[in-house]
Amino acid sequence: MVTLGTLRFLRDAQKVYCFAVGESSHAADIITQLDIDQSKVITVNVPMSPDRSKANAVYDELALTLKKEHEAGMTIAVATEGDSGIFATTHYVMDRLVEMGIECEQTPGVPSFIAAASIAGLHLVKLQERLLIIPGKTTAKEILRLTSKGYNLVIMKLSMAHEAVSKAFLEAKDLQFHYFENIGTPNQKYEILKEMPNNFPYFSLMIIKRPTPIPLP
Repeated sequence: MVTLGTLRFLRDAQKVYCFAVGESSHAADIITQLDIDQSKVITVNVPMSPDRSKANAVYDELALTLKKEHEAGMTIAVATEGDSGIFATTHYVMDRLVEMGIECEQTPGVPSFIAAASIAGLHLVKLQERLLIIPGKTTAKEILRLTSKGYNLVIMKLSMAHEAVSKAFLEAKDLQFHYFENIGTPNQKYEILKEMPNNFPYFSLMIIKRPTPIPLP
C-alpha cells in the first residue's frame, strides 16, 4: 500500500534501494506488486543485532554510494515499508546524507498499523480512548498498566515482545490481541489471538485494545 505521490516518485527514480533482513525485504515485496521496473530495485541487507556497529557500517556505505550517484545527477529512492517517519530504517541513511549537505525529500506513506487496522476493520481510537505506539522492548506490567489507563496499544518490532505479550495475554481476559504479519504483501495475515504462537516473526505487529472502551475521568 503506497500513496500516489510515492508511486510517482518510485517510477521516476533511476534506482530504488530497499532494506532487507536476511533474504527478506518487506519494502521490495510491496514494490513488486506495483507497475514499476523491477530491474532498478536493489536490496541492501542490514544485520539485525544488538551490536549496532554492523548496521551502522551498512548505513555509512550506502550513504556514500548515494552521495556518488546524486553527484552523478541520478534520482534515487530509498524505500521503507509503512511511513518513513515511524521506526524507519531509511532515516539512518537520510540523516547521514543531510549531514553531507545533500537535500533529501521525505514522502509520506501509510503506517503499517494504520493499514493493519483497516484490514481488520478496527476503530483504532474512539471517544476518549488514547493511542500509544511502543517498541517491542516492553513488559507485561507495562502493557497491563497502559491498557488499564485507557490506552489502545500498537506494538511495533513485535518479535522482541513475545515474553511480555504472552504474560499479558494470560493475565488480561478483557483485552483483544489483534495480530498481524506481513501487512501489505500477498502473505499478509490477521487474527484475533485465541492462543499465543511460539514466536513472532520480524514483520509483525500487534494492536491491543478492549472491545468496549473503559470510562475515563
